Amino acid sequence: MSDSDKRNRRTSSVSAAVPTLIKQVKDNSFAILTNNFSKFFSSCDDLFFDLASKASSNNEQNLYFDSMREVRMKKQKVWKAFKIRYEINFRELTKNRTQSNSPFSAAPGGLNSLSSMQLVEKDDMEQDVAITGIVNRARIDNQELIYQLNCRFDYLMPDVKVSEANNPLDPAQICAAISDSLKELELDIKCKVILLKHLDRTVIVELRNIYSLANELLVKAGILPQIGYTVQKHPSAAQSPAAVPQVTEQSDHYGVDGQEHMPTQNVAPATAGSGTTLTLGQVLNMFGQLRQNGVTDNTLISRPVSARSAPIPQQILIDSLTNMQLSSQYLQAPQEYNIRAVVERILDENRKSGREDALNESDEDIINLVAMFFDFVLDDRNLPVPFQALISRLQIPILKVALKDKQFFTNNDHPARRLINEIAASAVGWDESTESSQDKLYKEVNRVVHDIIENFTGDVAIFVQALDTYQTVTKLDRNKASVLEKRTQEAARGKAKAEHARTQSNELLFDRLKNAQLPENIMTFLVKEWQKVLLYIHLKHGTDSTELLEAKQVIDQLIWAIRPHNDERSLNRLERIKSDILRKVTSGLEAVSVSGEAIMNTISLVEQTFELVLAQRLPESSLISIQPVHLMALGQGPDNSGTDWGQLTALERQRLKQQAAAKEFVTKASKIRPGTWMSYSPPNSVKTFRCKLAMITEPGESYIFVNRFGLRVFDKNLNDFAYDLQKGYVKILEAGVFFDRAMDNISDKLKKLAS
Repeated sequence: MSDSDKRNRRTSSVSAAVPTLIKQVKDNSFAILTNNFSKFFSSCDDLFFDLASKASSNNEQNLYFDSMREVRMKKQKVWKAFKIRYEINFRELTKNRTQSNSPFSAAPGGLNSLSSMQLVEKDDMEQDVAITGIVNRARIDNQELIYQLNCRFDYLMPDVKVSEANNPLDPAQICAAISDSLKELELDIKCKVILLKHLDRTVIVELRNIYSLANELLVKAGILPQIGYTVQKHPSAAQSPAAVPQVTEQSDHYGVDGQEHMPTQNVAPATAGSGTTLTLGQVLNMFGQLRQNGVTDNTLISRPVSARSAPIPQQILIDSLTNMQLSSQYLQAPQEYNIRAVVERILDENRKSGREDALNESDEDIINLVAMFFDFVLDDRNLPVPFQALISRLQIPILKVALKDKQFFTNNDHPARRLINEIAASAVGWDESTESSQDKLYKEVNRVVHDIIENFTGDVAIFVQALDTYQTVTKLDRNKASVLEKRTQEAARGKAKAEHARTQSNELLFDRLKNAQLPENIMTFLVKEWQKVLLYIHLKHGTDSTELLEAKQVIDQLIWAIRPHNDERSLNRLERIKSDILRKVTSGLEAVSVSGEAIMNTISLVEQTFELVLAQRLPESSLISIQPVHLMALGQGPDNSGTDWGQLTALERQRLKQQAAAKEFVTKASKIRPGTWMSYSPPNSVKTFRCKLAMITEPGESYIFVNRFGLRVFDKNLNDFAYDLQKGYVKILEAGVFFDRAMDNISDKLKKLAS
């Protein structure tokens, strides 16, 4: 058989096409996946029920309940579809076709770059965002183990290049199989994304066990016991799994691709400046006044014309700046070149050549103005330090623009000015804990900056093109962040509504049980089980519903019924209402999806208690009042409001002092509106977050904070947020347009110098 025939022959099964060791890995991995999927399906009911209990509307609750039933009815079909795709991925391993077939494979610019995702339907986009995040996290968490498994599979299959693009156990291929299998479910995209995230927590997170066991099995079989450098494939690896591999110190051609982070944040439209900015003419006049009055400042360059010097023509100055900009030294380290030092250097070089070594006053003023602008760039705490450095690398190109085109300072729509504003707005939510070299936003800004440095010789069209490209790249990311932020807000509203309903349910129970005497098991049933029924009814039917009235009646009837009765009238009444009580209890527990066995046990318990009462054999000693454990379950902790100051603990006294001292900060906190960006350093945390106040929930006044991706960072109640403001853990970031804020700052400095 020719080599061509060997390559083109069909494979009938995995066992016939894949080495025995890989087949063993396949079977072992599938056994683990089977167990993990079983846990996933068994927990879906609880997942959707919890979501339904926190839903903000009846439609949303029905959506979750419908999804719960859909998953329950079709889980076998989903599992079967996953199994089929899992088998196909292993078969395609020998054909090297997985890369082209998998929508999540790591093709160049594929999964490893979110920018490769084209504009798609909103539903597809949301699912892509969820899956891409899951795969990226799984690859990062298991990077070394996946790399080793790729090497060992590759070694076992000499005719196939195995990498993360076609390894059937790579997170991308596992998620592709999951995505295919979920097509069996008729789910709203919102619930499908929720299901994917739950899969991430229950199935994908366990992939580490699969990779560890697979590598351990292959190592025990003698397949690449130590992996450090490039592996030279053994010619008979497939036939002799135990053959000793040859290792050479060549560059590692198996390297795992760098992972992209989530898209840039959703940036609110920037506001106008403070309105105090001087016009360009006023600024230039102030520079003239400073010269006239002999005011000097070591931050300003001053090279006036003298009897021994002449002003350098502007075009020669610009040409010299271009030569400096295109020099290898500047291209390698542009951040090391300060405008003032560059201009002084150019003038000194000219003087050595016997040419002009002074500046026209108008050029000198523009140079100082641009230099002060970049001083602001490097001092602005609103900009993360890495982005300060990137923008400051544009000093020479921006100076050239300002010298040739005074509209740079007067025209809000100047492309160079708009580009800087756009970069600054995008970067406001960038956490400095992010690894710069791997962050998508940072890499895009870095690319734009260096493209301008390497190619700008005078035509401002390059800024127009750079702005268009940058906005195109970040637009989809902002859209994704907007979608995720809306989801975060919806979840927060649902949570606030659920917390409010829970509080009302607890207060209702406490009000009825605080003076009641009941057997301990009945008291516990009402506090722990019937509370769920009350919560469910609050959320689904509302506080004025007949369902809630019936649920209250169950409590009142049990409190009355389950106590010693000695008169015939009471006993006759209990006989009449007991079946109605049991029916209502059964109906309520069924509504909250309590298992049939648990319902039977509860009904049996209540029936037995009724029989004791009817037989007048219920001892009063078996009745108890509400206990501390029940109070805690109902959110009724000890009340210190009436406790003497001397009886309070040191922690309680400190808490009360803090509450009193924070009153003015509560007022400040309540004035901060959604959309405000801030730098947040929570107590007991070494990390500083850049986050945006996304919403303030009603009821509850919870302050919900999101990052630039629209994902929840944390939430705070009003008092805790005010306390963090008081302690300096929170620094509000300014919201004005970056360039306008810079000119405000420059105006203030010049006014101080002039005075």
